[in-house]
Amino acid sequence: MEPLAKRYLFSWLFVAVSLQVSSLHFAVGTFYTAYLNVSFIDPTNNETISRHGESGLTVYGQDSPKVTVMGDVYMPDPIYSCESDTLYDVPSGSKGWIAIIQRGYGCTFSQKINVAASKGAVAAVIFNGLGTDNTVIQMSHPGTGDMVAVMISHRQGMEIVELIRQGILVSMAIEVGEQHGPWMSHYSVFFVSISFFVITAATVGYFIFYSARRLNTVRLQNLKQKHLKADAKKAIGQLQVRTVKRGDEETGPDADTCAVCIDAYKSGDVLTILTCNHFFHKTCIEPWLLEHRTCPMCKCDILKALGVEQPEEDQPSHQLTMQPDMTSYPRVPVPEDTRSETASSGYASVQCTEHSSPADETHMYETAHVGLD
Repeated sequence: MEPLAKRYLFSWLFVAVSLQVSSLHFAVGTFYTAYLNVSFIDPTNNETISRHGESGLTVYGQDSPKVTVMGDVYMPDPIYSCESDTLYDVPSGSKGWIAIIQRGYGCTFSQKINVAASKGAVAAVIFNGLGTDNTVIQMSHPGTGDMVAVMISHRQGMEIVELIRQGILVSMAIEVGEQHGPWMSHYSVFFVSISFFVITAATVGYFIFYSARRLNTVRLQNLKQKHLKADAKKAIGQLQVRTVKRGDEETGPDADTCAVCIDAYKSGDVLTILTCNHFFHKTCIEPWLLEHRTCPMCKCDILKALGVEQPEEDQPSHQLTMQPDMTSYPRVPVPEDTRSETASSGYASVQCTEHSSPADETHMYETAHVGLD
């Protein structure tokens, strides 16, 4: 995969993870309010008074079950309900009662709620601290099990506490209110959905484009290689071929070997002579030329030397222009470092002069003199 594709993929993954984290953050930000109904009997006239709390001033805790509970309300001593020895003045045999607790005094919401639960309460109403007026928060109280927990404002909590301190029995009903939070906004849902769709569509579109371009590039390369291989076959058919005879210099004890297969030349071996006058076993050099189309030693391009056209960008910049000659191959100057006098590289060349006659040229290919002018 190309670096650009990798960067694009990682960018998409980063955005996807960001959206996932954002969704979790929004989910945590979701909260439920509650309706708080408080009732008591007025001692002056024995009338039952009910007060319905505003849902916005009563909030379920983050870890609380969102269910409806009701019961009489009792206050702990001390009112913060932090210690396990906290006392609740609850009549014996009372069931389903609700504890009202003040926030603060250095202990967590979970500690306050668990102390109330250990004393038999089914719910805990925690009112905010002094100086907070009508503000409430969503409490975090892990580890409190099925205990219902809500928070009310300091002012509302103190009203209930004062009634209890006057010896008035207070009853309470906590009812589930409405869900609030970012996911309740239709605009937020629409925005996140559209963003995810756009990112996904852009990613899929890019990879379709990238794959199509990649396939087209491979197809063009295969077509190009096919054409070059066909041209190489034509060029190979135009190369000079000779058979090594007994007594030829190539069969001597000091003769060079074929640089492709590293085998010595023997009588009866068929050699292919390239346009640069280097020769090799026919069975060795032809597969090489089909793939590379150049002399293994001097890099002379046989397609160019024989007049077979090829794309301009495929022509090596260091090659020399050579005119084809079907009857004989004139000597072509090549870099000196590839043709040593001692033929240390294992390759040999056939000597050829500009003024040689056709008969001399025939003799040249049969004797295969080693060396260069």
